[in-house]
Amino acid sequence: MSKYISLVSMLIGSVGIFFGFYFLSEGNKPMALHIVTASTVGIVGILAFIRHFIFHKSDAKRLGWETERPDWMFEVAFANLAFGVIGILTAFSNWGTVPQGVALLGYAIYLFQAAMLHAYRYFTDEIKSPFRLWRLSIATFLYAGMMTYFALKGFAVL
Repeated sequence: MSKYISLVSMLIGSVGIFFGFYFLSEGNKPMALHIVTASTVGIVGILAFIRHFIFHKSDAKRLGWETERPDWMFEVAFANLAFGVIGILTAFSNWGTVPQGVALLGYAIYLFQAAMLHAYRYFTDEIKSPFRLWRLSIATFLYAGMMTYFALKGFAVL
């Protein structure tokens, strides 16, 4: 089940980023940030919570980190839930673009760290998993990079 939740998360985040770029090209930065924050932080964060908490066994197996003590999976789930709730709050509030930029940048930093961990695991494991390299490392780096781009738009840096 966690595999399907992960795929849905990737789809929602990708569609959100696509529409974010679309609305930026139309000159509608508030709408772009609303969509990107709601999708990449809000919905994806809440789905990641469900994947790591409710379906922790299948998620740990999917990641190659099976354990009898899933406490760390729960901790990761709670962090994702916290970001997800903040993403929804900032996207659907009238607080402006800076809080959305903060939510985006915070989650992007979190995901950059996850991507670095998976890259480390790829390069140090005896068995090289293409899934770990491409999906968990490279795709996550790119995803977090695009989130950072929109965060900077929220701060009016770009």
